[in-house]
Amino acid sequence: MPRRAPVLLATALAACTAMSHDPAGMAASLAAAETAFAAQSVREGLRAAFLAWLSPDAILFRNGPVNGPALISARPDPPIVLDWRPAFVEVASSGEFGVSTGPWTITSRADAKAPPRHGQFFSVWTRPPGGDWRVKVDLGISHPGPALADAALVAGVTPAIPDATGEAVDAAEARFARLAAQEGDRAAYAAFASATIRLYREGHAPFLGRDAALASPAAGEGRTAWALASQGASRAGDLAYAIGSYGPPGAAAAGHYVRVWRREPAGWRVAADVTNALAAP
Repeated sequence: MPRRAPVLLATALAACTAMSHDPAGMAASLAAAETAFAAQSVREGLRAAFLAWLSPDAILFRNGPVNGPALISARPDPPIVLDWRPAFVEVASSGEFGVSTGPWTITSRADAKAPPRHGQFFSVWTRPPGGDWRVKVDLGISHPGPALADAALVAGVTPAIPDATGEAVDAAEARFARLAAQEGDRAAYAAFASATIRLYREGHAPFLGRDAALASPAAGEGRTAWALASQGASRAGDLAYAIGSYGPPGAAAAGHYVRVWRREPAGWRVAADVTNALAAP
């Protein structure tokens, strides 16, 4: 058994406590959509798959946030095979909003001897009434070697909150940013990280769970300026995302982030956190 298996099992069990059962199959339907998206990528190529599954206003990150369909339409299909699978799926209790993440692998179509590349994707999905799941936000990280390749899928629904009319997610974002500026990133993550947080940073396998996140380079003593640009939330008000820029205080932005918030009994908590650095000038 791989040495990481006990850690993955513990993380999966913890994640299950943060999500409820899925009698209507909402999470299963999102996992199936993600799997079909990946299968089309392998079968028909990245360009055809992304154009089929992105929403018209989908956001991708290519040296900053851009309109996904416009970007993909303007470029030829790259000579690669991009394959992936969901390892974690969570759907809001209202059923039209969810997140999916898992490992990806890129192999070359042009050079059979080229070593594969590995990483993790992170996607926010939405589904209009009577419609199909479509990708709203998509980004990811790369890292040396595979990670979570053999992890069992964890899928479920955010537990409904009886009163979801409290603090808006932008207010939680503002408090997180203020604490990071005043006391440092570690203090902000310590105050707002969910027990099941999934933290993604380029060059590293995902940091799963609060303890791993607080021990990661992302939760150091430095102070980051986080600036919210846009947000979206489920109709139930229990799952939301925030997009913004980050960088040293008083300096130009160093990159962009996507942060997913889950409304838990203690209030909004960071369920996932992904950064995407800008290319060096």
